[in-house]
Amino acid sequence: MANIEKIKTDLQKQTKGVWVDFALGIELKIARARNPKYTEMVRNLTEHLRIKIRDDSIEIDELNEVLLKVRARTILLDWKNIEDKDGVAIPYSPEKAEEFFRDPELQDFYKFVQIVSDDADQYRKELIEGIEKNL
Repeated sequence: MANIEKIKTDLQKQTKGVWVDFALGIELKIARARNPKYTEMVRNLTEHLRIKIRDDSIEIDELNEVLLKVRARTILLDWKNIEDKDGVAIPYSPEKAEEFFRDPELQDFYKFVQIVSDDADQYRKELIEGIEKNL
């Protein structure tokens, strides 16, 4: 039998994010896709597109543009160890995240953020060892 406690979502993690390793020592703080902040921002940014969405006349590029902006502001929340070509640290900002997401040469970076944000296991509650044995 499976312990139901092991599949519960940590509601704090899904919104505040978790640190994950990317590549070359880069660490990314990624929130869960479709968290409350994400959902609210999608709703706000698509309000002017609702007629197109309802009529199924929206272009995929328009929708992708909205999702890119939302992911840069509500999914990728921070990073560590990213520098420019001269070795100067690049501080996190949603605008810089959006710039990275738009760069075709950084498509794997963007895809990684999307994949992690959709991975439910990243946002599970962690049981305290010992309590778990008694459940």
